[in-house]
Amino acid sequence: MTQKKHTRAALLNSGAELVGLLAASSVTGGSSLSGYGTTAFSNNYSLITLNRIVLTYLYSGNGLFQTAVQLPIQDALARRIVIESAQMSPEDVDQILDWLEDHDSWQHLEDAKSWERVYGGGGLAINTDQDPEKPLNLRRMKGAPIEFYDFDRWQVSAKSSNFDEFLGYDDMTKADLLYYQGQPIHTSRIIFMTGKRAPSYIRRQLRGWGMSEGERMLRDLNNYLKTQDVLYEILDESKIDIYKIKGLANKLLTAGGTNAIAARIKAANEVKSYINALVLDAEEEYEQKTLTFAGLADVMRENRIGIASALRIPMTKLFGTSASGLNATGEGDADNYNEMVQSEIQAKMRPQIKQMIELACANLWGYVPEFRFKFPPLKALPALEAEQIKASEINRICMLYDRGLITDGQAIGDELAKGETISADLAAKFQARPLPPGGAQSVDPVKENKGIEVFKAARDAVKNALNGRKDAPR
Repeated sequence: MTQKKHTRAALLNSGAELVGLLAASSVTGGSSLSGYGTTAFSNNYSLITLNRIVLTYLYSGNGLFQTAVQLPIQDALARRIVIESAQMSPEDVDQILDWLEDHDSWQHLEDAKSWERVYGGGGLAINTDQDPEKPLNLRRMKGAPIEFYDFDRWQVSAKSSNFDEFLGYDDMTKADLLYYQGQPIHTSRIIFMTGKRAPSYIRRQLRGWGMSEGERMLRDLNNYLKTQDVLYEILDESKIDIYKIKGLANKLLTAGGTNAIAARIKAANEVKSYINALVLDAEEEYEQKTLTFAGLADVMRENRIGIASALRIPMTKLFGTSASGLNATGEGDADNYNEMVQSEIQAKMRPQIKQMIELACANLWGYVPEFRFKFPPLKALPALEAEQIKASEINRICMLYDRGLITDGQAIGDELAKGETISADLAAKFQARPLPPGGAQSVDPVKENKGIEVFKAARDAVKNALNGRKDAPR
């Protein structure tokens, strides 16, 4: 009796100890809500960025992931760029843009940016007639053949790692010489693109590259794919025919029993299919079970919201759904998406585009003039609204000219071209003139410069166009 009591006490103590250990492993604070056990359990401690094979086939075979990678890039480059320079004429600017198109630069840039978002890093390799192992000399680029090759981070390597003593990680992007497809190439011939910067704890694993877009959408993408798989499994089993045959187990053990039962069920299905009737033996039973799909649509919608939130891409853009709720027009979704494209894609693409423009200038003229560039607005205004803005801009310039704050045609042309009210070609026809001693009021209308006449003609043309439209504001 005493031995049983000791055994029972030992079991109770062991059980209490087990409960305590389990509680300690799942609760890290004063309560379960304050602890990080659940968060730690839900984390992924093996970066998908380092798994090239999984990312390759995910991008190749999953349309959703491919859209998430490419859609913002395509929208960011859809309207190309606008180049501004005091040292270049409009014809020079057009020549640069034509050069970029002729060398298929935009497509290579889009592909390299895609590899950056898929693998966490990529870039463009520049091939010219200079020694690839020496630094690229822009002064010797005039008229030289030039090609771009897009690559991902796994296509370049270094014989020796470049260890950063301060940051404490190997950064291949800081090496002088890399190997692209086995060919040694100086890093001055590579336009690097790195993905989202990783925390220092895991940065060394990436060797100077960034993280794949798959990292932040992995959990939500798994939820989405799992729900789809379950949905199709339910579709396959949504209607099940059940045949109850007396003595089935014994018949399966007899010679030819299995074939006889299979033939019997096949015949029953054929009869049911052709004449919508089922003939059974008195001792046989038939039953049909049907599964319902209630709640699956809500689960799918929540999964889509999770993916859209992780990528900062609205569902209306990512999945092609219509806007709903208070945002019935979808304008709010479009504005949020445009802000994401500007901050995450266009802003980070500026250094690469600047390098490509410098290469174009060096290849065309042998030197690089001063220039600036910007991206056109992502949101296209309606035709009437655009005309109203142009008319308002022209009226503002008119007021400045009438008050003597703007006195020469070149300044007027520059102001109008800056706001894209007129084209750069038309702005170039505006001629500058010095301010007369008596100010703008002393200008002789007969001797008024040609640029002012062009400006007035443009103003009158816009006013007449607006007045001639029935829907134009009065």
